[in-house]
Amino acid sequence: MGKKALVITGAAAAAVILGGATVAVAASAQTAAFRLPDARVAAVDLDRSLRAATAEAPDHDDDSSQPALNADEQNKAGSAALASVGQGTVREVERENEGSSAYEVEVLLNDGTQVEVQLGADFQVLSQGAPERDDD
Repeated sequence: MGKKALVITGAAAAAVILGGATVAVAASAQTAAFRLPDARVAAVDLDRSLRAATAEAPDHDDDSSQPALNADEQNKAGSAALASVGQGTVREVERENEGSSAYEVEVLLNDGTQVEVQLGADFQVLSQGAPERDDD
């Protein structure tokens, strides 16, 4: 079975596991994201053979009651975070309701570590965490 077929099979299996989710973003070599019926996004990490390694349901925290980010907000927040940390891939952008932060951006660095960047409402960087390995 080809890699593409494995990705599609893994994505479909994850959708069933996550309860009727639909594929919102195409699967990459490492992660497939799914948009759930309530507009939240869940992620499935794929191992090297493109089999589902872990499925992460969206958190049910206080941030879920906030309005969804639009594409412009996601792009501005992601760009600001990348400008702060250098090269990497934006993994997640979400509204933040703790402290003075308006947005939190998770960036996967090229060395495999990840950094969380806190942004103000004006997309200015307020703080940047130390790079950490994601052991999930």
